[in-house]
Amino acid sequence: MKRIIIMICLILLYAYAYAQYENNRNYILFEDNFDVPGRTWNASYVDSNNKWVAYFQGSGITHGIKEHQAYQRSQAVFDDNNEMMLLVADYVSDVDLTCKDLEKPVGGWCNITDEHHIRYISGALESIDKSYLYGYFEMRCKVPVHKSAFPAFWLWSSCKANDTNCDDPHYDEIDIFEYSWVFTDTSEYKYTSALYLGDNRVFTAGTYINNDGETDSLWWEGAARVFPRISEDKPSVDQWNTWGCLWMPDKVEWYLNGELFNSLYDVDKIPHNPMYLIINYAIDNYALDEDGVYYDINDTMYIDYIRAYQPKWDCMTSILIDEQRDLDNYEHGIKSSVSISPNNNTSILLAANRKLDIMASESVTINGPFQVDVGAEFSITMQKCP
Repeated sequence: MKRIIIMICLILLYAYAYAQYENNRNYILFEDNFDVPGRTWNASYVDSNNKWVAYFQGSGITHGIKEHQAYQRSQAVFDDNNEMMLLVADYVSDVDLTCKDLEKPVGGWCNITDEHHIRYISGALESIDKSYLYGYFEMRCKVPVHKSAFPAFWLWSSCKANDTNCDDPHYDEIDIFEYSWVFTDTSEYKYTSALYLGDNRVFTAGTYINNDGETDSLWWEGAARVFPRISEDKPSVDQWNTWGCLWMPDKVEWYLNGELFNSLYDVDKIPHNPMYLIINYAIDNYALDEDGVYYDINDTMYIDYIRAYQPKWDCMTSILIDEQRDLDNYEHGIKSSVSISPNNNTSILLAANRKLDIMASESVTINGPFQVDVGAEFSITMQKCP
């Protein structure tokens, strides 16, 4: 009994440890380290490695009247020498640009009204397909820190109200990271994560803008933790940082440099549709000085890598491991239930240097002799299925 109690404690510690996605065979990894030389954008703004487009498929080369940039493929730069992606913002015009002044992707579109006031060009990445449904998402980057800088790392669905093509039709977005001057005071920059739902906009830093545009207080007591400020123990966003987000059917958790700094467990507010993965460097309404003159901005958002770990859902399957070969040939994925129950009371062994990550939605049972050698890795995680 003593050995079993010790083993269970180790399982719990491992299951709740951060960043157990790398080399976890319950997940499929999408990764871009920007280390393939010679990558280019074609006339449709599609990456030659077929991973990204360099504009927004939902809004074209612009994005809302409160932003003053147009996304151009020239501003999303594959930096082969340093193996990075650069999203470069440049001030290019003293007058408002129109669609005639800008390049647009073949097959794409441009929609600029008098309200846009486009003065800048900048860079964006969007996944080619809307194929991400749950998982862990991570990016290492450093961003410009000044008025008007509005970089973001986010997930977005094209679902709209009354959209019969969506199982759960409402506007879906999860902001893994975004920075804007609007989240600052005179001396300190801050971080934020936000989740959008329907016509509501929820900032987990403590501000809630409801359907009528009125602002209410939400989670304000946790603002110091949720919305950490730059100090000796908190990094600046203009230095290298790793931003992560775990999105599952029953939770959203945000991470900064391996530290959980916010979470949401309200299932009704969690998106449940496939989403695009987006990274962009926007220029927002803080681009004007007190005299209404636009700042001459020429700077860069640096991206080291982008990773997405997507779950292997196998929720209709129950697994019985009753002999050694069942363990040796275990097919990873999120099961309904897993039972380790050796035949004839013969011990089953997870040998040194082997790794087994069991994920299940209903139950995991160990009934009988099961040995984990020193040097092996073993974990159990309970995870609700979609």
